[in-house]
Amino acid sequence: MVARKGQGESPAEAPASSAALTDSDGWETVYKESAAVVIFDTIGDTFVGIYDGEEHIHPDSAADDSEDFDRFVFDGVGEQEGTRFAINQSYTLREAMSKVKLGDLCRIVYIKDVPTKRALNPLKDFRVDVKRG
Repeated sequence: MVARKGQGESPAEAPASSAALTDSDGWETVYKESAAVVIFDTIGDTFVGIYDGEEHIHPDSAADDSEDFDRFVFDGVGEQEGTRFAINQSYTLREAMSKVKLGDLCRIVYIKDVPTKRALNPLKDFRVDVKRG
């Protein structure tokens, strides 16, 4: 029960602090919040995170012409710890990420644009590094 305005709060009724709601207290995460999308728009852009798997996005709206898509999900490190990030999949990233294990610390660097046929948008080429040891 949460105390209403004008009523006193007993220790049992006080809202728990975020520090009290840790995994070590028996909590198990069954759903994680939405991830912030990482956009690589300038050659040399770099992202570092801990690989947390893939997720499939299925837009809900029947009126929406959007198609399903997949993305890679990462947990932030350093100042970004506690934040989830997602990177949309591409051919080059799927190939690279097939060599990455869950929990690996990854560095992804946007290296160059590769021209494509028929004047389509260029393919973004990446280097993916994994911290070992």
